[in-house]
Order: sequence, then C-alpha cells, then structure tokens
Amino acid sequence: MALRDEALVTVAVFETEFEASLARGALEAIGIPALVPYEAGGSFTGLYAGRLPNTVTELKVFESDRHRASVELRRMQMRIVGPDANDDE
Repeated sequence: MALRDEALVTVAVFETEFEASLARGALEAIGIPALVPYEAGGSFTGLYAGRLPNTVTELKVFESDRHRASVELRRMQMRIVGPDANDDE
C-alpha cells in the first residue's frame, strides 16, 4: 500500500478491540484501508508504538474514505457506540 499524505480520522468507536477489529477487516475487504490503533495487525501496523489504557476502541480511516466507511459500517449494521454512530454525512 502506498503511503498517503492525508489525515486519519475516527470513523467509529467500539466497546471492544475485537468489535473494532471485525469492522476494520470488513472495511479492508472492500478496499478501504482502516486502522485500530495499538492493534497488532491491519494495514497500518507499526504506526502506533504503544497502547494507552482506553475504555473504548477507535476505528480510523483516511479523511477521503470517511463518508464511504460510515456508509458501509451502517450497511453492515455494525454496533457502534461512538460519536459517529449517527453520522449522516
């Protein structure tokens, strides 16, 4: 994957890393690069070096993929608990 000079944005927040990882995999399967910070794996492995304690887990995508990722997550009926859960862009 080529590096992109583009901001990463949080597209969804999940209660567990497992749920976020499932969503990441689903987005990557349809061609949307995605990141679960601190996860060992995914298309951005190594971008973050350590994990800070969190109560929720973020799913990030490139800014240009945000709308498509939001639409796809809703289409897949992913259970999202974060601020973008009702994103209607």
